[in-house]
Amino acid sequence: MKKLRINVNNKIYDVVVQILEDDEAQVTGAGYLDPLPLPPQATRPSQPAPVTVPAPAPAGAPARGDVNAIASPIAGTVQKLFVSAGSKVEAKTPVVLLDAMKMDTYIYAPRSGEVAEVCVEANQTVQVGDVLIRYKPEA
Repeated sequence: MKKLRINVNNKIYDVVVQILEDDEAQVTGAGYLDPLPLPPQATRPSQPAPVTVPAPAPAGAPARGDVNAIASPIAGTVQKLFVSAGSKVEAKTPVVLLDAMKMDTYIYAPRSGEVAEVCVEANQTVQVGDVLIRYKPEA
């Protein structure tokens, strides 16, 4: 048995703890806070570094630098659409309302222009990078 004093939210509690198994007796060699020894360099095989291949863009995702698409910055569910095809939008006006983990996130138009296509509908789940709105290309 060990007596412990515990402070919880500035309230002091004296408790008695019965130790069923003493893990300190099972520790052999280095203690818990001692760093683990590094393996010898000779045992590591000399292999080239693995090559990482970028994942393909999700279907419907805009190519990098596509100024005519508004992509979803988060994964979530489309709650409301504020525009439709043919709508004129001004910069910084809301175009889509997304719900992610019970938090509403408004997606704003990055620039003024005319909406060519709305690529999502209400209650649709979207992932990061999915195209929400496409602008009509500027002349």
